[in-house]
Amino acid sequence: MNDKFSLMLPAAPIGYQIRELRLAKGCTLAALAQRAGTSAPTVHRYESGWDRFEVGTLRRIGAALGARLEIRLVPNPPLATARQRSATELLPLIAPLFWDHDLVASDFRDHPSWVLERVLMFGNRRQVAAARTFFGDQAIRETVTRRGVDERTRNFWNVILEAPASAPESSQHERVAGRT
Repeated sequence: MNDKFSLMLPAAPIGYQIRELRLAKGCTLAALAQRAGTSAPTVHRYESGWDRFEVGTLRRIGAALGARLEIRLVPNPPLATARQRSATELLPLIAPLFWDHDLVASDFRDHPSWVLERVLMFGNRRQVAAARTFFGDQAIRETVTRRGVDERTRNFWNVILEAPASAPESSQHERVAGRT
């Protein structure tokens, strides 16, 4: 295959590539992490679709696997019209963001702010767009006021949703004591 044609093909996600190279070398998560100077949970998150990579960590993982890191920009295909996703469609899309919890569809109903908080702070464009169409803008407005949402994420969504900037929710104890 010539280089011009190969540049048009989408590359496999980097997490998939890391896993495939690691398994081909017969390497465990712990062994790769030790060679790369990082932790096994970090390697696991990378392999599981977490896309908040650090270039330095990726270079060390690549070197430990005998590979080199190439970074390039590839134009996105045009966005399809947003449509409501079902919980069964959303679940596998965002599950990699919940490396510490086995996410189930009932979490969407029972803990929507917790799910949205994680997706808004750590999700990629596709994951966030799907969660936004599933939960709606009002749920996002409510979620970004939560204490666990970082200021950068809160400010971003306040701009996107044209909501006034607000401080995180204060606890019941702080309201009773007169502090906010």
